Amino acid sequence: MKPIFHRAPLTPNTLAPLPLGAIRPEGWLLEQLQIQAQALSGRLDEIWPEDAPRDLSGLVALAWTLDDPALKARATACVERILEGQREDGWFGGEDGDYWPRLRALRALRLYFLATGDRRVLMLMDRFFKYQYLNLGEKPLQDWAVARGGENMALALWLYNLTGQKHLLELCRRLRAQTLDWTNYFHTFSNTVPMSKSLKWARLSEALEEERSDPLEGERRPYFRTQYHFSQGVNIAMALKTPGVINLFKSGFKEQGGFRFGWEKLMKHHGLASGMFTCDKHLNGNSPAQGSETEAVAELLTTLEALLALGDFSEDGMGGLQEYADDLEKAAYNALPAAFTADMKAQQQVQQVNQVKVSRETRKWYNCGDEANLFAEADPDRVAAAAGGWPGFAAAQWYATADGGLQAVSYAPCTVRATLDNVPVRMRVSGGYPFGQSVEIEISVRQPCEFPLYLWVPAWARQPMIFLPEGEIMQVRAGDVTCVRRRWQTGDAVRLELPTMPRVSKWYHQSGAVELGPLLMAFQPKERWARQPEGWQVTAEEPWNWALVREEPMKAVYAEEAPRAFGVGAPAVTVKVKAVPVDWSMDGASGASVPMVPKIDAARAQVLDLVPYGGTALRVAQFPMGRVSGS
Repeated sequence: MKPIFHRAPLTPNTLAPLPLGAIRPEGWLLEQLQIQAQALSGRLDEIWPEDAPRDLSGLVALAWTLDDPALKARATACVERILEGQREDGWFGGEDGDYWPRLRALRALRLYFLATGDRRVLMLMDRFFKYQYLNLGEKPLQDWAVARGGENMALALWLYNLTGQKHLLELCRRLRAQTLDWTNYFHTFSNTVPMSKSLKWARLSEALEEERSDPLEGERRPYFRTQYHFSQGVNIAMALKTPGVINLFKSGFKEQGGFRFGWEKLMKHHGLASGMFTCDKHLNGNSPAQGSETEAVAELLTTLEALLALGDFSEDGMGGLQEYADDLEKAAYNALPAAFTADMKAQQQVQQVNQVKVSRETRKWYNCGDEANLFAEADPDRVAAAAGGWPGFAAAQWYATADGGLQAVSYAPCTVRATLDNVPVRMRVSGGYPFGQSVEIEISVRQPCEFPLYLWVPAWARQPMIFLPEGEIMQVRAGDVTCVRRRWQTGDAVRLELPTMPRVSKWYHQSGAVELGPLLMAFQPKERWARQPEGWQVTAEEPWNWALVREEPMKAVYAEEAPRAFGVGAPAVTVKVKAVPVDWSMDGASGASVPMVPKIDAARAQVLDLVPYGGTALRVAQFPMGRVSGS
């Protein structure tokens, strides 16, 4: 199947996703997805029953990324039920009248088409969108569908790129009128204060009950229901793509800058070193003791992957890479793996960046339950919602380019297959990235052919270089894209050297986070795991309250063994830092607020080993930055 680029009059795009299954994971990434598949295999009937499928996107993506026959069979059975259940007028999936469950199904069907080319998917989508086009006035979007209308528009525009039917553009204009105005929200961003301080959950839930007879519907915007959706973490993770989607058919300054304006303000007021913002379940400040919902992490990855392919509306002409690639890697390599146990049989609803106890206790969440950060065999809806994180990221590391080439976004081990200039091409990416500093790309072609290879150089790289097949060396810029255009033949190899050093970034209460490449590094105290009725509890068996010594050198140490999946085996890399114990106590079941620039005695400094955040259950990743007494 050919990559799908935008059809006029939509804003042109320079990148397009490869067909699902074109990128096969290898090395540690393959192990990560195999672990996920094994964890899900015993729960397929519960999570994705054939007669009442939930969000199928993760199952479809995992099945075809791994080329797993059993998972493919279950996904296909669920898809067949959807295809067979469409009414004559285009509606499908029951009689509840709610658009949002249908949109979740369409997201999965789109992936299924990209994997199989089954044109019945296009027929179902065509009939459904005609139903919407004819009935949206009398049967407008409601509640979640109003908040998540960007997903609806994105799916309709995807179908337009395949069919060219003009009514889909008009449908998108009508959908935009009924969708929350996320473009304006991200530019003005009124939620600068934690929701627990600006609108307490007790008051909001009471107000929602008062507005029960006044639903969020079409263009109606009852105040408290609107505030609920504008501050809800999963909505925001999805909505960050909405200005970019609207920009395709109604281009403007606000639409072009919607993501960057929103993301910068989110991270300023609610950001965490893990690459996420707090949402437990609503925006709640930037203390590392607050939580981030796993479903929001998965949706943020989906949004960033979609934005890469939406269009080139960045001034530098790189198709948005500079805006999205580093953010995508940071969330994928940190917040995503940290939400699961190493065997991926249990997941947290909410994770903390400074997570020093995992238990069923009251914490300062906004409206999550006491059990929210237990590692539990989550309910089927949460498992389904988070299942697409890893396979979606694996499938989004490389994109097709409009000039007939390939573009790298990340470099985890994989094999990429594509047809370029009518010649089958295979690229094998090795090197254990992000746990190493070198990436090798080996190329095999059916016959010599010419195509451009675009290589993203992450912003954190120091004096990066590219080594070409004839031995030529290219010194390139960090945070930039380098194009290597040549006539390729089997056996050609390109090597990227991406040197990096541990660095400290600044966060809440002048805390410091140690980063190595895209990895957040954390102190992991010895953990004691105990099975509880509702999930796994984890407690620390040694002190966790350390402050880093300012301006002390740090050293990265790489293991000789090949890296493995997050949390499996010994860490692939550690960073040695100097730290001093400080007076930093508990606040209920969480670590108290990070002490601001505590005074420390340098004579008490010890060397600590920090490990990748994604492989920890307990950790401190945003440290107090100690000031030596008398300095």
